[in-house]
Amino acid sequence: MKTWKNNGLIWMDCEMLPLADRGFRYGMSVFETIAVHDGKLLFLEPHLQRLKHAAADCGCVLPELPDFNLLPLGTGLLRIYLTAGAGAPEAPFTGNAYALFDEAEVGWNLSPLRVALHAAPCMPRPGGWKTGNYWQNIDALVASRCIGCDEALVCNPAGMLMGAAMANVFLLIDGSWVTPTLETGARNGVVREWVLDTLGAAESLLDADEALRCSSAFVTNSRVGIRPIGELNGRPLVDSTSILQQRYFDEIFTS
Repeated sequence: MKTWKNNGLIWMDCEMLPLADRGFRYGMSVFETIAVHDGKLLFLEPHLQRLKHAAADCGCVLPELPDFNLLPLGTGLLRIYLTAGAGAPEAPFTGNAYALFDEAEVGWNLSPLRVALHAAPCMPRPGGWKTGNYWQNIDALVASRCIGCDEALVCNPAGMLMGAAMANVFLLIDGSWVTPTLETGARNGVVREWVLDTLGAAESLLDADEALRCSSAFVTNSRVGIRPIGELNGRPLVDSTSILQQRYFDEIFTS
């Protein structure tokens, strides 16, 4: 991958990491991950709006970015980071912009997941942003895989469900679809918003016991789209996602 600079954006390769930047030293960065399917950037504008709001909350302005639609991208994940820049921990957040594209599978109808509830609480992210400090999420993910699962549900220190380690989650409880509220630390994801609008789901405060009562569930993020949970803490769940998955494909992938 080549390094490319334009309008303040640095198109990164793996050999050009500015290690003095607090984004790498302390995880002081915000980001958005944009799925790209056959060159089409999915939900580009909503992602950029979220990045703009996160930048404003950090005290900086989102720099002018290139038209990503003009870049020769195939299928994969485009990650755009804003970092704090070099300096003392308390120095202003400068908003250095970096972009990285990885070729990867981008799904919408992937196979069901085995999921376990992660025992240790996870700290919610500042401001509800997606930040560069994902270590606790990775710990939860690794712990789930050590017991033969694919993903983990995580709760905040108050015991409220936030989502999955690497995704948002929707659960069918007593006949209604619900997802954790943003105040718990849930990600303000673009696929989450699409599902809320399309499915008519509700945002709710859910503790672990309530979450484990669900009869059906699925996760959402840019990479997997809508992916069902087939098993939660060893209990089989009903897959109720096929119609929603097809609508997601029709409206987002092919429109």
